[in-house]
This record gives sequence, C-alpha cells and structure tokens, in this order.
Amino acid sequence: MAAQRVVRLLKKQTFTYEIRDCDRDFESTEDSIKLLSVPEEKIAKTLVFAAPIGASVIILSGDAKIDPGKYEKQFKVKRIVLDEEDLMEYTGCRPGAVSPIALPGKRTKVYMDVSLQRFMDEYVYTSGGTGNSAVGITARDLYEVTGCRQWIDISSGWKRGEDEE
Repeated sequence: MAAQRVVRLLKKQTFTYEIRDCDRDFESTEDSIKLLSVPEEKIAKTLVFAAPIGASVIILSGDAKIDPGKYEKQFKVKRIVLDEEDLMEYTGCRPGAVSPIALPGKRTKVYMDVSLQRFMDEYVYTSGGTGNSAVGITARDLYEVTGCRQWIDISSGWKRGEDEE
C-alpha cells in the first residue's frame, strides 16, 4: 500500500515532517486547503503524465498551473494524462491520492516546479498516499526524499514575489 511505503521511507530520514490524517478524502486542492488549514500555495500538487518511457511526476505549488507551452519545451512532448490503470502501475496510488514519496517504479521520474522554491525551509503539504492523508515537509526535504531529478519551470499563475508577476 502506498501510505505504508511513504511512512517506511520517511521513518528512515533525519529531517522533520508531519503526517496529517483527515476525517474524509480530499476532493480538490480547495478541499485540501480547508481540511489542512493551509494556504493554497503550500499545497504541493502531484501531477503524473506519460513520458516516452514511463511517467513524469510533476510536483508544483497549489497556486500554480501547468503552462502547456513551457511543458512541451521542457519535455519535447505533449502532455498526456495517465489513465487510472497506468497511474496505479507507475505510482501505486489511485487518482487523487498520488504521493510523490516512495514511488514504486523505476520508470517514474520526479520533477519539482520552481513554484515550490519559495518554501525551501517551510512546510508544504503533499499526499501521504491515501485520499485523506497529507505529509508536511519542507520543499528542500521533499526534493531529496522523492529523488527529484531537477527543478523545472513549467508553470504560470503563481506569485513569484512582490516585485515580479
């Protein structure tokens, strides 16, 4: 089970984190914001797309949206969302509960969007592998524990800073 893999991997780490279990499943980013009582930008959304070989797991801030042009420039392919069967194969998780932590497949590559760099030393909340669990972890530690390949810039719509936008 995905949640057990997540907990096992986290217990081996030296950094701090928290696991939150809610009374019901998160149905959307907005629902996660309410249930976790955190701002939208601190929700670390996990999106999974087909790759030429395997799948690309993209983690981005809750206030960011994938920019199709930036995505195609980065990966040289159009975005193709995985069907439920392929999502289960590559992540071990059902839709709405994909945790980027402790992914089972070797053909799954994790990338983090620069929208999360605002929170290198602050908790962001990603799925804990079930529909009603979340892991609070700094973006720095999330990058490490997921085995992230690199930071990428494929999003838009988020606040980069007071003097930018």
